[in-house]
Amino acid sequence: MKKFASVVLYGCGISLFASSCVQKAEEKKLNVLFIMTDQQRYDMLSCAGNRYVSTPSLDRLAENGVRFEHNYCANPVSMPSRFAMITGRFAGEIGYTNNSTKPDTLRVLPVVRESSVGNLFRNAGYETIYSGYPGFYCGRTNIEDYGFVQNGTDYYDGPASFAESFFAGYKPEEDKPFFLYLSFMNPHDICYGAGFDPRFPNKLRPHQIAATQKYIELRKTLSDEEYRSQVPPVPGNTEPNGAYAEIKEIGSGSRNWTEEQWAFYRWMYCRLVEDVEQQIGRVLAALKESGLADNTIVVFTSDHGEMNQSHGLVFKSQLLEEATRTPLIISGPKVKKNIVDSINLTCGIDLVPTICDLAGIPIPENLSGKSLKPILTGETNKIDRNYIIIESSSGYQINDGRYKYTTFTRGNKKESLMDISIDPGEMSDKSADSAYATTKRRLQHLLMIDIKRITENISVIK
Repeated sequence: MKKFASVVLYGCGISLFASSCVQKAEEKKLNVLFIMTDQQRYDMLSCAGNRYVSTPSLDRLAENGVRFEHNYCANPVSMPSRFAMITGRFAGEIGYTNNSTKPDTLRVLPVVRESSVGNLFRNAGYETIYSGYPGFYCGRTNIEDYGFVQNGTDYYDGPASFAESFFAGYKPEEDKPFFLYLSFMNPHDICYGAGFDPRFPNKLRPHQIAATQKYIELRKTLSDEEYRSQVPPVPGNTEPNGAYAEIKEIGSGSRNWTEEQWAFYRWMYCRLVEDVEQQIGRVLAALKESGLADNTIVVFTSDHGEMNQSHGLVFKSQLLEEATRTPLIISGPKVKKNIVDSINLTCGIDLVPTICDLAGIPIPENLSGKSLKPILTGETNKIDRNYIIIESSSGYQINDGRYKYTTFTRGNKKESLMDISIDPGEMSDKSADSAYATTKRRLQHLLMIDIKRITENISVIK
């Protein structure tokens, strides 16, 4: 009888122990790994069908998660786009639509201290770490205000090297859950003109010269046949049209290059994407080797795209698909695998609510973005959204997935309307076409409401 009683007691002990283990497992917070590149446009992934780049690590990440095909930045310039991704708010809400090295801290800091994802997760008990290029308003000296501890400012190998070291030393049973934000520089070095920047090489810093010089030398080692096989074709929309016929006037980066110069530019852009992809591959391999991948949300995106000869332009800034559309891949526990979302319009302002929602952290009120968690977990295939807004220093744009209406604040052109279902290259402005008058009025009305909401927040924040 005693023997039986002791067995029962022992069994209860096992049951209680097991219950405790389950409870602890359920309470275990998810880690977050946020990976950002600079100037990588939406189609610069081999899993997106681009055969001129090889991105095996990001392809595997997409296989293990959801890739959003119609993701857009909040602004096609670094600082305002990054501000939106880290706070869930448009930079226009604090009075900025472009980069600024001397922003008004009285506008910036109250917002980032309240709603930056770093502060949200730090307040929830996370260790929040940042490595790489800051690229935020006040970011170089005030990354702490965004809720992160800065670990190195090497914009190239630095984030990968730090992540490898961090994952190797991380002890999940002892250490806090982490939010690790890795910000890589490339393929941004395409801004130095693929060797055609007039400052090259004597007026650029050594790290700015390195990639261009590397590819100038690599080109010399390739036969013409090898090289030509690696050069993407000329885009089908090289000529300015419609509203963007005045593109030089609003300052974008038009180039009167030879065919050979353009070919080298397109080739180098692909190689820079592959460079940063290899660095990201090191990070993802280290995460897997550490055993932390099964408990980690991974987000990959970029701050804006790159024109890459479309409309005869280089760089970013424009409210055109090549500059505003960016890659977005999210994976993690309970996230569906190998899903390509081609239904929803998503935006950089969605990342704060999405990451908070996935991690079980309350989403701040009055954010413009939407949580993508229901799509990621398969609860629905469509979020409650009919359009997105994109802002820039030259105007505001509303995009409903088919039509893109833009009101310009610079230049002589006041508006444009593109029907990207029949004109994906955005070559024909329909704003003066009577057949589109009803569509234009509808979008114009919705856009004005959002512009008012964004700009009214400036006075509220002050």
